[in-house]
Amino acid sequence: MLSGEGTRLFYQPHPSVMVPPVELDSLREVRLESHFFKEALALLAFVALGVVAQALALKLVAFGIAALGTLLAVTCRSHVLVLEPREGRAVHWPLGLARRGSSRDTRLLGAWGTLAEALRARGIPVRGAGVETSSADARGHGPHA
Repeated sequence: MLSGEGTRLFYQPHPSVMVPPVELDSLREVRLESHFFKEALALLAFVALGVVAQALALKLVAFGIAALGTLLAVTCRSHVLVLEPREGRAVHWPLGLARRGSSRDTRLLGAWGTLAEALRARGIPVRGAGVETSSADARGHGPHA
């Protein structure tokens, strides 16, 4: 769960996990990074099993698992919220994995759009998923269309 209260941004990936809140005034930039589900490509290791396997059934299963990994990598994407503080290291909050174009993907991108608008209103530059602003634009001093 991602929420904002006052000048703080909260993230709780699971009810049993507590993540320290981030002060909005300490942020230099916030961005959403979305990438293909590259971890699923680890299933391509099953190609080696399929190549060396003697039994046809084992070959089919191994190649099927490898194909599934490729399909997952191509059709799914992972979203991560990256908070860049003025000082110190970036904080990465994984928002989740979703199939491209699914209702979950739409909800994740919608939540990002809402957060990006709120951050921009506070003068914090945001980037990612079609939401781009510079520091000047975020503070209302940049060019307007």
